[in-house]
Amino acid sequence: MAAPKWISTAAAALALVLPGAFLIPTSPALAEAPECTSEHCGLLADGAYGNLVIGRLVRIGTDAQMRRLYAWAKAHGYWKSLPSTPDPYLQDVKLISIALPPSLAKQPVTVFMQADEYAVAPLAVGALVRYSPHGAKHAAPANADADGLALYHGLTGCVAALCGPHDSACANNFRQGVFTKARGEPVNPHTGAPIVGGEAIDPVSLLPRPTKKTAKSH
Repeated sequence: MAAPKWISTAAAALALVLPGAFLIPTSPALAEAPECTSEHCGLLADGAYGNLVIGRLVRIGTDAQMRRLYAWAKAHGYWKSLPSTPDPYLQDVKLISIALPPSLAKQPVTVFMQADEYAVAPLAVGALVRYSPHGAKHAAPANADADGLALYHGLTGCVAALCGPHDSACANNFRQGVFTKARGEPVNPHTGAPIVGGEAIDPVSLLPRPTKKTAKSH
């Protein structure tokens, strides 16, 4: 069976830039740059990422960008258990790119949320946002078919705005970075290794965990 036309189109587009390229934003104005192979197109995991991410939203992906990322992921062995057609991705999933402090990630990281959740609470580029993996108690989409449930459990999490794009007073209350969902401990986004000496957050309130004060000597 011949490959769908969109696959050959996407492959041709990728060949014009770098293998596995994806459109990565360099500013809130959504400027585009072609290179992303060194960071796996911002993907932190083969599927839904398991840690909390707090950072600035720099892109809400378009269908064309989702197709390109889909083609890259499938070509590199990602998402094997997810639907083979891109259609459910385009219909049910929003691609979200989040910028972290440069010391943690040189390129924005890529996470995904359900399109219906985005429709209820749309996000603004430049906002401080939180990504969290879906928990066992989080309700799955109503009337979802097998492909929809596979996408929900295997790819998406929850993305919510913490502060508006220009609300620096609000943003200053939070630490940006990647943290474990259970304890709020800071980790390296690419390796998952604990950051020695890093500052933790409360995983529920997302606010910085109070620093323990040492007792004064007498």
